[in-house]
Amino acid sequence: MDSYLIGISAAVFSFCLGYGFRRLNLKWEQQAKKAERQANMHAEQLQATVSASLDGIIVINSNGEVVDFSDSAERIFGYKRADILGLPMEELIVPKRYRDAHNAGMKRMRDTGKSKILGQRIEIEAMRADGTEFMSELAISRSPSEKGDIFIAYIRDISERIAAQNELVKAKEDAEAASEAKSRFLATMSHEIRTPFNAVLGLLDAIGETKLSAEQLHLVKTAEVSSIALLRIINDVLDYARLSSDQVSIAAHSFQVSSVFDDVLQLFRHQAADKGLAIELIADPDLEEIYLEGDLGRIRQILVNFIGNAIKFTDKGKITLTVKSLRRDDGLYELFCSVEDTGIGIETKNLDMLFNEFYMTDSSETREFGGTGLGLAISKELAELMGGKIGCDSIVGKGSTFWVKFFLPKSSPQKTNVRYKKHDIKMENCRILVAEDNLTNQMVIRHSLEKRCGKLVVVDNGMEVLDVLKHEEFDLILMDIFMPKMNGKEATQIIRASNHSFQNIPIIALTAMGSFQDLEELKAVGIDEVVTKPFKKEDLFSAIGSLLGNRSKPKSHENLEFGGFANQLDADEISVFCEQLRTDLTEIHKMYLEAFERKTWEKLARPSHTLKGLSGTYGMTALSEMAEQMNDIVLSEAYQKCPELAESIIKSLSHYLSSLDGLFEDVKKAA
Repeated sequence: MDSYLIGISAAVFSFCLGYGFRRLNLKWEQQAKKAERQANMHAEQLQATVSASLDGIIVINSNGEVVDFSDSAERIFGYKRADILGLPMEELIVPKRYRDAHNAGMKRMRDTGKSKILGQRIEIEAMRADGTEFMSELAISRSPSEKGDIFIAYIRDISERIAAQNELVKAKEDAEAASEAKSRFLATMSHEIRTPFNAVLGLLDAIGETKLSAEQLHLVKTAEVSSIALLRIINDVLDYARLSSDQVSIAAHSFQVSSVFDDVLQLFRHQAADKGLAIELIADPDLEEIYLEGDLGRIRQILVNFIGNAIKFTDKGKITLTVKSLRRDDGLYELFCSVEDTGIGIETKNLDMLFNEFYMTDSSETREFGGTGLGLAISKELAELMGGKIGCDSIVGKGSTFWVKFFLPKSSPQKTNVRYKKHDIKMENCRILVAEDNLTNQMVIRHSLEKRCGKLVVVDNGMEVLDVLKHEEFDLILMDIFMPKMNGKEATQIIRASNHSFQNIPIIALTAMGSFQDLEELKAVGIDEVVTKPFKKEDLFSAIGSLLGNRSKPKSHENLEFGGFANQLDADEISVFCEQLRTDLTEIHKMYLEAFERKTWEKLARPSHTLKGLSGTYGMTALSEMAEQMNDIVLSEAYQKCPELAESIIKSLSHYLSSLDGLFEDVKKAA
């Protein structure tokens, strides 16, 4: 019985155990199939993602052989997946010049597990199946697998993006080149137009000073007025072109508020009087005590336009200029300027378009009033560039009021940038060097200065300026800017950078450059004053006076004494002595200049010894003493004392060489 029960129990246990294993195995099979289905689904999803990706995906093994190649990679490179599986990737898509580096990198990854480009995005050329190259963006990652590490390369074709970027860069460079070309064109046009106008107005002025009949004088004045009117139109066009090209900059200098209207009123008083119009000024007396910081030249330009228009469109009555300055809560000052006339007025419908370029209220072919229609547009642009506001109020038949306001910080008198003031200068002893390449302008300058100054030398370019300065002494240079071989800017920079005695000579630019930015650039290179062409003689004389002041006759050095034997020589013999002395002094002067320039002071012993005796013989006592002092300094090798003394000797030699004929003429008279 017991054995029977034991057998039944064993059978039941065996059945249950087998049943349990079958159930467990069935569950494992179901889970395996589910995992397989999920894996297949994930693989399909991954394959779909890879196929849909715009980036090409290439999988390679550690030997660099292709083990997978996406649909996008096929589109990018032109290969079929089935054709390249198992082939070396570098031979398919890596340009030949990069293959050695690629193979070295793969070897480094196999040997050390390290790579410089893993996890990085780089831009590099890749190669298509047809051998053409394109710019690609490449990122590489590493992943373990049953057969070792695999490397997944994500490659994007960025050739179109790079081309677009290159187009943008080229467009930017083209735009900058066009802007630079436009700037050069405007500068050239300004010079080429103003230069002949300077000649025309100068010649008209010269003709006006000759003896003319009443009819001839009337014709000359009419030509002068017409030329000035044409020049005003040209200036408007050039200003508008600069504004359109963003070539206008706004300066910031301290100015006295009263100076806003001083010159402007003087400019128009005669023109208004010719039409029988009065010009009145309404300004607070304390404006002379207020200094603001801004672009005074541009503010004046706007007021000149306002007053010029007011006179043009007013037949009777008066023009009223009002200037006020009010302090605001933010610490700035509101500078308010208005010009009121009693002219024809403007219809309300035209006020909104009044400040548009080329707009004219009278557009008929038989216009009574001239102009370009640019003046107010330029004024509006300038006002807005300075952060100001501009406008007009008008009633037809009663007149108009044009106004502008600026918001400027307060300044102090110490910072004031004063233009040259009027000077009653006597130029008969002034020595002036002129650099001007235009022959007609040379004639005008000669006519203006030759009879007024003591010495006038005219050269054609900057190189000739430097050559002349080495041999002759001058009080001032009038420098044109646009010249062949070497322009005025370059010549000025060389003069200012030199160690010669002429380093600090006053220089006035006589130039047709008209923009205020140009004028600031000229000041920056060392120009002391700027007189723009076409210029009036009064402006030129005032500029000279501002730099030289009321000069008295230069102190004369000692008279030549010839060691007391002058009375034994006749006129011819004295002339021979004069030429020989000129030759000797010229040679010594040259040796001093070379030593000064090269700082070879040890070479001054011989010329100093010679100069000491030579100048002593001719009664040049001060020069003889300086030469003796220089000789002692050089012999004692105290070279640090040489520069200042050498400069004094060079100046003295220059003076004697330039005045030698006059000194010998005195000797002849004494003989």
